[in-house]
Amino acid sequence: MGLKKYIVGSLLLVIIIFGYTFSIEAGEYSLKIFDFTLSLPIALWIVMPMIVLLIISIIHILFHGLKNYFMEKAIIKDSKTLESLINKRLLNQTSNVNFQNVNFKEIGSIISQVNIDVTNANFSSVNKEITKTVDQKFNIRAGKYISSKELKLEDSNPLMITNLKNRIFIDENFALEILKNPSKNSHEILKEAFLKVIEKKSMTSIKKILQELTLDNEMVKTLLKKDSEQQAEFTMTNDTILGLIKKVDLTNTDLIEIIKNYKKSMSPDKLIKLFTDLSSEKEEYITTYLYILAEYEMIDQMRDVLASSANDDYIPFKALIDLKDAGKNTYSLDSLSYK
Repeated sequence: MGLKKYIVGSLLLVIIIFGYTFSIEAGEYSLKIFDFTLSLPIALWIVMPMIVLLIISIIHILFHGLKNYFMEKAIIKDSKTLESLINKRLLNQTSNVNFQNVNFKEIGSIISQVNIDVTNANFSSVNKEITKTVDQKFNIRAGKYISSKELKLEDSNPLMITNLKNRIFIDENFALEILKNPSKNSHEILKEAFLKVIEKKSMTSIKKILQELTLDNEMVKTLLKKDSEQQAEFTMTNDTILGLIKKVDLTNTDLIEIIKNYKKSMSPDKLIKLFTDLSSEKEEYITTYLYILAEYEMIDQMRDVLASSANDDYIPFKALIDLKDAGKNTYSLDSLSYK
């Protein structure tokens, strides 16, 4: 029953009882309290408690109705806040949100501490923001780039990082611009851009920005492989190559792979000089130096290097010398497992 119907029905009942009582007894009754005397028709005295009860019940209904109204408004607001929190967690964002309802507070606390993802490509929701977020995530996973103005995420956000990598993969000119401003990006992004530039741009473009970059092992190896594929007049100098190698921690196996690449484009004298200088500065690269001497069959130089070594050091190289001395020239370091 609505409040209006309740009030109208109650008033009609009061009027009917008042009228009926008044028709039976139209007299008055006086109530005296100390010096105060109140005289009212008997019929009114009969319905007066009903009127008081009606007023109290209306106040009660209005109070709880208002209370339920604000509770409902709070639940609606908390629902929207919860949807916003879910959307932020889908975007790998943290958010300090406040809920009014105790149950929503518990749910919100749980959601704030877990990662949320969507694996169903056919996901749908009446919430347009969540639907948009899910679409963006699937587009980024598919390798598409979304404008940072549209995505509006911090640069450190994993989704933003993947999105930026997508743009680098799509646009090598953008990748080059990234490398021109290394201080503005993480090493992860710089590495992605560097490898893209190595793949798509010329060595001339790379040399211009090389001094500003800090390279890791993979980046150096990729750069030197690219350099080894250039014509002799466009390759880097020995000093530049040596400087790059000294800044990282390559293994002898890495360096031997680099030697194999450069053998196709670098003269023997230049290549031997490069690794002579390197081994003289870093003793751990003696193995690489011995390898290149063996490649060019410089047996006497190998003997000089090995003369002061321990008996159990550089066994493959010593074995190769013994085989060469025995006239067995068909053996190579690869067949002797120099590693």
